[in-house]
Amino acid sequence: MITKVVAITMLTAGANAQLPETSEMNVLFINIEDCRADVWGCFGNEICQTPNIDKLAETGIAFNRAYCQYVCCNPSRSSFLTGLRPHSTGVLSNRHNSRQHLPPGTKTLPQLMKERGYYMANIGKLFHSRGAENVEDMRVYDRIEFQERPDGWNGPQPLLQFPDVPKHLQYPPGPPQGDPAYDAWRRGRSDRYGSTGTQDDMETDGKYARTAVALLKELAQSGQRFFISLGSSRPHTPLICPQKYIDMYDPATIPMPHAPRSEDRGVPDLAVRFGRSADIFMSRKPSPEETKAAVAAYYGCVTFVDTGLGMVLDTLEETGLADNTIVFFFSDHGFHLGEHDHWSKYTLFEQSTRVPMIVRIPGNPANGTRCDELVELVDLVPTIGELIGYDVPDYVEGTSMVPLIADPERSWKKAAFSVFGNEGEYNSVRTKSHRYTEWQYKGELIKELYNLEQDPWETVNLADLPANGKTQAEMAALLKGGWKNALPE
Repeated sequence: MITKVVAITMLTAGANAQLPETSEMNVLFINIEDCRADVWGCFGNEICQTPNIDKLAETGIAFNRAYCQYVCCNPSRSSFLTGLRPHSTGVLSNRHNSRQHLPPGTKTLPQLMKERGYYMANIGKLFHSRGAENVEDMRVYDRIEFQERPDGWNGPQPLLQFPDVPKHLQYPPGPPQGDPAYDAWRRGRSDRYGSTGTQDDMETDGKYARTAVALLKELAQSGQRFFISLGSSRPHTPLICPQKYIDMYDPATIPMPHAPRSEDRGVPDLAVRFGRSADIFMSRKPSPEETKAAVAAYYGCVTFVDTGLGMVLDTLEETGLADNTIVFFFSDHGFHLGEHDHWSKYTLFEQSTRVPMIVRIPGNPANGTRCDELVELVDLVPTIGELIGYDVPDYVEGTSMVPLIADPERSWKKAAFSVFGNEGEYNSVRTKSHRYTEWQYKGELIKELYNLEQDPWETVNLADLPANGKTQAEMAALLKGGWKNALPE
């Protein structure tokens, strides 16, 4: 490993001279839903079994400090698919129609790739909504695989036809968000964990993986240059998957979550949503036994997803496509598993903001290394643009990671920024050592400051303590200055 890094440094002190020619490579864009970084073995989990993504990390670059820009699906996806930050997209809630909020003329990643001449295929979730607001974004695809389609859809045809999902796994449409019955419907759907009682190929993610395998084999024969976006439905709640993955984890051996609320010191109630979790355990606090069982089920779901992705990555190798396909792997945001007595996302702690990210470029001498520099999901659009050669729009607010992919040890951004709140009123900045968050709530400014080198679970709020005045002032200035003042020098 040391020899490899030294060799990279000797090759060039510049940006990307050591990278192979990438402008004609394929792109496999894997986005996992609701998945925290530290659940994967390659990011430090010693219990959850993820051999396939661990192998991807060994053959690519694993980014240890990757962060989302918003801590729920629609705003995060609207950001990383446009290269705009949430305050600029205007998409600050899952309820927002992204096309009604995005600045006029905003192009999404699929549109940019299509303009570059790629054969386009989507499998699973990409945009948060599959409704009318994203119809035009999805029409750029040549083929598509969805669970459901907008009414009147006359766009790309399905990739493959699989047997119907068993009735007990089908979910009829619920009330619209804002309806008084919506929360009760969501609670009933989501407060579930354990076995589905089906086999892999009957599950949504199992079908997605098999669709991707068949498509890759087809494209290997045709020789078409492709962009495939591959999404997942797990480990989003409900935390259910085939029994064999549930059986891999004995709840009795699962440790209780770190940072119980009883051990927090100075952590404001607002930061943990006043004790209200989302998606699971929404109306009650789970018992220790339920807590362990739910964590075990989350692990089972992740292993199930890893198994399907292993089929896809193996097919890349078997067909020879791995030699000419760039792989991006990441999640839209993180997920709490009981830390601070909280479940799901919707916080500005590490569990919600930090995401797994791996980038593998065939022939990159830096493959097999890790990067400890700060990167953000908003960086994906300019990164792919530099690698593939589409014109990156001037409005993009991310930074191409290509120099960092070539030299993972070079100095990079000073900070990463994350947002929460329907008006974007809650803002957080993360440096390598600290996190600082400001909450504008009912006319009051609530502050948080954590030293993550000493307190990795963010249990002791140091804000407004005299001994931390200098650090707090620096972090507050960094937050106020925004992303432009944190760019690589």
